[in-house]
Amino acid sequence: MKKISSASVLGKAYFLSYLRLVMKSRGFDLNQAATYTLHTFFQGDLCAFGQQTYEHYQSALEELRDAPGPY
Repeated sequence: MKKISSASVLGKAYFLSYLRLVMKSRGFDLNQAATYTLHTFFQGDLCAFGQQTYEHYQSALEELRDAPGPY
């Protein structure tokens, strides 16, 4: 059951915060957090919330991958 409206576009800042929270609260590295997000948030469908939301998610992942040290 999705709790986020598929009509809304979630921004890069949302995913930066979300991924950091998942990593910190669950002790995950970025790859584990990305896998967790795919399964729990996107429920296996990266385009479930639209192309723009997916692009913002990818941009957040890229920024975190390029960031030095702790996120």
